[in-house]
Formats: sequence, C-alpha cells, structure tokens
Amino acid sequence: MIAVTFALPQESRDFLRAVRRRDDVTVIHTGMGLAPAARALDVFLSKTRPDWMLSGGFAGALDPRLKLGDLIVAENFTTPSLVTRCQGMPARGTLVSRPRPAELVEEKAALFRETGALAVDMETAAIAAACQRAGVPLLAIRAISDSAQVPLPVPLAEWFDLAQQHPRPRRLLGYLCRRPSAILPFVRFVRGLPLARRTLTAAMLRAIATPET
Repeated sequence: MIAVTFALPQESRDFLRAVRRRDDVTVIHTGMGLAPAARALDVFLSKTRPDWMLSGGFAGALDPRLKLGDLIVAENFTTPSLVTRCQGMPARGTLVSRPRPAELVEEKAALFRETGALAVDMETAAIAAACQRAGVPLLAIRAISDSAQVPLPVPLAEWFDLAQQHPRPRRLLGYLCRRPSAILPFVRFVRGLPLARRTLTAAMLRAIATPET
C-alpha cells in the first residue's frame, strides 16, 4: 500500500479523482503546518504501515530560477531508492520547512542565502521525521505556487487559521476591502494554483506508476 499526503484538499483534488478506483493508495490530509502534520502522521503510522509514502503539495520558491508550476524533488527528505521514481524532473535539491510561510520577497531571499534550499514549505520536515521513526521510505515532491520574486499577496493569518485549520473568508474579504491594491495580485495567485496542482498531480501519478530500480 502507498500512503500519499497532502496538507489541504485543494492540493489533492485532481490526484484523488485520478486514483479513486485504486485500493492500494491511501490519501491523508495532514493539515497545514509542522505540528498538525506531525500529529497526523504519528496517528496514521501508529495504526498503518505502508510500503512507502509519497508526500505532495505546494511550496514557495526560494531559488529565483524556479517558476510557477515547476516541480522539485526534496532530496534531503527523500529515501534515495525512491528518487528513481522521479525521472524527468529537473529540479532536485533541498527543501526547507518552516512553521510560517516566507511571505515577503526579502524573507525568501534571506532564507535562500541562509539555506541554499530550492523552496520552502510548512509540512515536509515533520512528515519526514515521522517516516524515519516508523521506518517508512518517503518520496517528497513539491510544485511551486509562488516565485521568489513575488510576495504572497495576502498574509497567511488573514485567510487561514492555523490553530483551527480552516479558512477565514470574512477576514480575507475585510483585508481585501481595506487594501484594494492586493485584490489583483491575490486573483493572480489563486488563478495560478490550478497549474501547480496539475503539474504536481501528473508527477505524483508518474511516481506511483514507476517501479523502483
């Protein structure tokens, strides 16, 4: 059995449709953030032992060369024997996980200088630690949802409650009403997510269809 993780349903939507008839694939939504991901994986792995785990989701680019929809294999979190499932994916390197997103261009640049990582997310380090404790091989793939040269148009706290793990639509609306200059960048960001989801889904489907070597 292959266990597949996503933080949120908006990342997994296309993948779930594609594997709905497969009984050898189990999808887990961990929630957003290191602590929720750690809790979700510890609970799951205390009851189930998959053959291997595939972790997918979005990430913010730190390397200025990466564009919206580009894919990366997080080699620092991936079991070496599973890297062969990602033939044809050009970007391989380090992914860094942080409890909060890098929202500003200056934050992304500073994190890139500090770590040399290709991208940043909020869950993979916790997922990798849980897999290591359980002895489960892990393959981590991320799709770029925002480039290093563009800030996130709306701070995370204004649209998502990390403690309760649910969106804040009223707070988001209030933020956009107070800052109308953020509306167009926010629309562009949202319109870019389907591209990231499509490329992520295609890569993950190839990964679960590719035999180990």
